Amino acid sequence: MTVDQNIFTAGDAITIHNNSGSNITITQGTNVTFYLAGTSTTGSRTLAQRGVATVLCVASNAFVVSGGGLT
Repeated sequence: MTVDQNIFTAGDAITIHNNSGSNITITQGTNVTFYLAGTSTTGSRTLAQRGVATVLCVASNAFVVSGGGLT
């Protein structure tokens, strides 16, 4: 899954459940800053099998992601 700019509006949130037996990647799109919640770490994230993540839009090109099974 790729999170691109100008798709969401600040305040929008989406929750992702990985209902599979393998990891999936939540990809930081072009010109997007993707922060791991509570850190200054940016970049694409891996969601473990059966993990749940919430992606919160904080600007048209900035997002914060948090959840269980997220690295």
